[in-house]
Amino acid sequence: MKYSGLAQEFHQLLRNVERVTAGQAAVEDWGSAPRQFGVDIVPRDGLYRRGRFTFKFSLHDQYPQYPPRVVCLTNIYHPNIDTVDEYEGEICLSLLDEWQPTFTLEDVIIGLLFLLYHPNLEEPLSPFFEPCMNWEEFAEKVRLSLQGGVVEDYYFQRNQVEEGELHDGTGPRATNQEPVAMVKPRVTNQESVPMVKPKGREQCGHRDVLR
Repeated sequence: MKYSGLAQEFHQLLRNVERVTAGQAAVEDWGSAPRQFGVDIVPRDGLYRRGRFTFKFSLHDQYPQYPPRVVCLTNIYHPNIDTVDEYEGEICLSLLDEWQPTFTLEDVIIGLLFLLYHPNLEEPLSPFFEPCMNWEEFAEKVRLSLQGGVVEDYYFQRNQVEEGELHDGTGPRATNQEPVAMVKPRVTNQESVPMVKPKGREQCGHRDVLR
């Protein structure tokens, strides 16, 4: 996409993102040539309610012929987002795998929000998960990870936005505070969580587009 077309789409995103996500997402940290930028998402409901999740978008020179590369910068316990393995925040999102040039940046952000509301336990990407995990166990571990605690031998920083920050009309980030950073695993005498090669890993073929 020529810069003029990209700039037009990006400015449309800035205008519309709060409306199309019901105030649950905001664009952050973009430059004069918006080929890299951040998106903060704070779900208002679901298992990840009040968690703040930062995603980094990198656009190919030939976008939209190629999908954007999107990684999650926030450590998250989610079956379809891998922030603790060597894949550095990779996301398994069917919209990116089945990308078409008619798709937009708005579509991707809505897809990320959908992924937070509807995690897919049957085809996990993260090594924490196997398809046999039941929903109740999963929900309890998500709750613990957001409150701040050890899950599967990894320590998750507390990640909870205060109620007053959700509806102030400024998008999900109400202050200039840094997003919740990725954290290293807790040091224990146990072996680290083994790498599981789930079905979802094979299906997510978009990760190498920009490498």
